[in-house]
Amino acid sequence: MRIADGQFRIDANGVASTIAGNILPIIGVLFAGWDIYTLLIAYWCETLIIGFWTIITAALHDDDETGWTSPGMSARRSIFSPTNPGLILFQTGFMLALHLFLMSRLYGNAWPGHLQSVSTFIETFLIGQAIWPALAFLFVQRAAMFWQNRNAPTTLPTVADLYLRVTVMQIVIIFGAGGVMLTGSGMLGLVLLAGLKTLLDLRSPRMVAWVVRNFFRR
Repeated sequence: MRIADGQFRIDANGVASTIAGNILPIIGVLFAGWDIYTLLIAYWCETLIIGFWTIITAALHDDDETGWTSPGMSARRSIFSPTNPGLILFQTGFMLALHLFLMSRLYGNAWPGHLQSVSTFIETFLIGQAIWPALAFLFVQRAAMFWQNRNAPTTLPTVADLYLRVTVMQIVIIFGAGGVMLTGSGMLGLVLLAGLKTLLDLRSPRMVAWVVRNFFRR
């Protein structure tokens, strides 16, 4: 019973810390003058990093069921396989580019010219807004996960997790646009992002399993 109670406390603490971490940006905007667009850009950059490692993972994996092999072996995969790295690159690359453009139109009016070049974007947000340490930590963390899971029998959960993150941003942009048009504020988009990210963080294994079961299985 004590072990069960202890496990419950650990789980409860994990849930509490996850919720607190995702609510913190909202508190920062309300009381510390944090910029909504910068917070959305941070999530976009996180998804970009996760997408990079997902594509690397898929490229070095033979197919949906076997272990790791050389990049050339992945040519046997169907072009329409959900684990095809070229398909992942095309789909997520297109969606991330579209999301960045739409976010800049909805939330980025205070940042003129920030999309003129990659260097300007990096100087404005990664360096100017000091989000690079968190992104660097995420990059190293995902690299460690890449190595830890190198013998996984399938890459489908990794790919599903990426698509769930892209879907979250899509929902935030669609419904957040309504909030911008109605109130002139991007707060609705940030609240949606915090809520959906909390749901994803807490229920990720089940949500990933559902996506794999309903969309990825042949």
